[in-house]
Amino acid sequence: MPAFETASPTDAVVVLLDYDNVPRPWRSGELRDFVTGILSVLPRAVLPDGAPVSCRLYGGWYEERRLSGRARDLDDAIREAFPADLRLAPPEGDRTVDVSVELARRLSIEPDLDLFHTYRPRGAPRGLASRDLPFAGCVRPGECPLIPAHHLLAQGDCPALSCDVGPSEVFRRAEQKMVDTMLTADLIYVSRAAPRGSRPQVAVVTNDDDIWPGIYTAVRQGAQVHHIRPVPRKAWPYGAALSAGYAEYSLTLPES
Repeated sequence: MPAFETASPTDAVVVLLDYDNVPRPWRSGELRDFVTGILSVLPRAVLPDGAPVSCRLYGGWYEERRLSGRARDLDDAIREAFPADLRLAPPEGDRTVDVSVELARRLSIEPDLDLFHTYRPRGAPRGLASRDLPFAGCVRPGECPLIPAHHLLAQGDCPALSCDVGPSEVFRRAEQKMVDTMLTADLIYVSRAAPRGSRPQVAVVTNDDDIWPGIYTAVRQGAQVHHIRPVPRKAWPYGAALSAGYAEYSLTLPES
């Protein structure tokens, strides 16, 4: 891990967190514990005792122009728990940081303009298909209750006569739009918006490769980027292009 400048207690560390990119076991408990676990990954040089932290949670928060039900629940949890002084866990010893949290509903560069339509319900995914009958491992090949589902996907309609139901009426999926680009735009903005002479400390929590151009740009603009990967994996090949100003960390999933 490269050596980093010790953060000043007066300079806020910005945490940009792709909420749905973090595995569900991390998100299933209290929001305060969730944020504490994320921040505890960062070393003391990045988050010294007393450091202010500004945490933004990214997701598809708006269904059309209304907050989704999940976004409302999360917003309520944020209001109840933050701002707060959080005592971080080892390995680098106890330290307390001053944390604020918000839903990333607006770009950092344009704090008065909400980005709507970021959660969009869709019909059946394209390319969804069924395997040939009989299904492998089926214990009732001739009487399988999933045979109608095979017909629905293979033929595109309900096997019942005169029924017009198709895959789009049966299957539903949700898409989050603008999340990755919004996080990337904020990362670049934060890396440029720091006061002259200071080096912004930014933590990015995501396992999505799409963030890499933003990380590269932010580091080249003088930011120190701390990349927290929610899912353990091999080191990103892109990191070798940055000799300084970038470090990777992995989360250890909480015990169930």
